[in-house]
Amino acid sequence: MNAAASREPLLEIRDLQIEFDSDDGWMRVVDGVRLDVPQGGARALVGESGSGKTVTALAVMGLLPKRHSRIPGGRIRLQGRDLLGRTERQMRGVRGTEIAMIFQEPMTSLNPAYTVGEQIAETVRVHTGASRREAWARTVESLDLVGIPAARRRAAEYPHTFSGGMRQRVMIAMAISCRPKLLIADEPTTALDVTVQAAILQLLRELRESTSMAVLLVTHDLGVVADFCDEVTVMYAGQPVEEAGTVELFADPRHPYTSGLLRAMPQAAHAGLDLSSIPGVVPRPDQMPTGCRFHPRCSHARNDLCDTEEPELALLDDTRASRCLRIQRGEIDRLPRIVDDRIAAAGAGLDGGAG
Repeated sequence: MNAAASREPLLEIRDLQIEFDSDDGWMRVVDGVRLDVPQGGARALVGESGSGKTVTALAVMGLLPKRHSRIPGGRIRLQGRDLLGRTERQMRGVRGTEIAMIFQEPMTSLNPAYTVGEQIAETVRVHTGASRREAWARTVESLDLVGIPAARRRAAEYPHTFSGGMRQRVMIAMAISCRPKLLIADEPTTALDVTVQAAILQLLRELRESTSMAVLLVTHDLGVVADFCDEVTVMYAGQPVEEAGTVELFADPRHPYTSGLLRAMPQAAHAGLDLSSIPGVVPRPDQMPTGCRFHPRCSHARNDLCDTEEPELALLDDTRASRCLRIQRGEIDRLPRIVDDRIAAAGAGLDGGAG
């Protein structure tokens, strides 16, 4: 774990519920999310598309569509302060200066009509009240901090002149330009080649070390999680199904869904093995199965139990929680997992390389 990380949570989410308006009424898309991110720490929010990861992140930022969404239950606190009770004007004071977010696709997040420097400087002016001169100086400093060569010159260039990896660095520069306490990174390495991915992760790691900035990493890539994060929350169908430290989760998954995700990773150290997959797809919010939401796809499901009784997320020990009835009852001792030795080493903090 990062030496700068404190066990006192910077971000605290408890029992979060999110609903979207639909033709059939309010439809729940996130149900019962809870997680902590300590100062200087890094937590991963992991799951397939449709699991509710990005929606949860947008709720923290206060960016859910106002007319078509609502939060009927739960709380989100930043350093003990309630975020859900804040007005839009108050949230604008939190975004940027205290919480910032990197979105999935840097090309669609950057305005092609303005230089990257103009876009970063505007963020600084809006959130800090800095003068144009001060904002431009902070812009160049931020671009330099994320490793953009000739930062002053490149600040005057447009997004289309940057490669995918450099655009992602620009997005990180924009996010950290106001020196936030928490950075939410939504799939920050998607569509990047492994060399650029490694560089981006190393950059985020260095920013954590130098500024004590906490990171909430939203991803489906467990290799990235192994290399970067201290703790993991695994989500499925809008619910957290497992919580654990990264090392413990990779060594001994305690939910069949987590086991399936680990076995579905490409295994460079196990040549000749067939690529594993989880059958089926994540159910739609209006078509949730009875009982455990994962049971139709689970090879460990018990028909007289898992399809009728809805499990709670229960503590297994001081640091681990699982939403599996059979795990909670001790009916399953150890779930299968195949993890590349390199990935396992990264998860154990033994390898500084990219996941």
